[in-house]
Amino acid sequence: MGNTVGSMNAPFCNFFDSSKKSYILGLWCADGYHRTSSVGISTINLRIVNSFYNFFSTLFSKDRIKLKLYYPLVSSTEGESEWLEKVGKIFRNFSSKATALAHHLYVDSRPLLRSFRQARSMLEDMNNKEIIAAYFAGRFDGDGSLSSDGVSDCRIVYTTFEEAKLDKKLLEKLSILYSNIYLYKKAKTFCLYIYKSNAPNFISRIKKYSTKL
Repeated sequence: MGNTVGSMNAPFCNFFDSSKKSYILGLWCADGYHRTSSVGISTINLRIVNSFYNFFSTLFSKDRIKLKLYYPLVSSTEGESEWLEKVGKIFRNFSSKATALAHHLYVDSRPLLRSFRQARSMLEDMNNKEIIAAYFAGRFDGDGSLSSDGVSDCRIVYTTFEEAKLDKKLLEKLSILYSNIYLYKKAKTFCLYIYKSNAPNFISRIKKYSTKL
């Protein structure tokens, strides 16, 4: 899964060479945003926004990082002051669909977008257990949930069956053998459910990388 240093095919960012980067890859696969030449994250969760900002700041100068804020119609600008010094540009919008302040953090970078897409296409090739665990921590922080007892009802939601099926196979590399995929017809999403007997193992694997747990 590695390109040689200096190779013309080497990615702008190798998401498999550290747990911090594989965590970001998991977040992007869960809540990521992309257009023709821009890539970023869309979420109401400030922990996730901060994680992505910290990642961007290792690759780009402040003026390259942009933020769009989507406010509910009845809202204020409270809590946004920390971002005034962080990013190069802030765009503010009001949306009738917004129920909470949403953050859309992104950069314009075709090379980084290519790296994200390339890494997503190579997920099944991951074998390092720590890299896999960090990736799942990102997925869980973005689209996962856990019951209050910390072991039951452990699940991650996906847009497509193919994504959920791939991650089910990746779980087996972490010795998480008991999981299943369910279709939520009303929401038109797929849920990867980790059985209660395996949930403690899964949580212990991802806890040190997760910002949610």
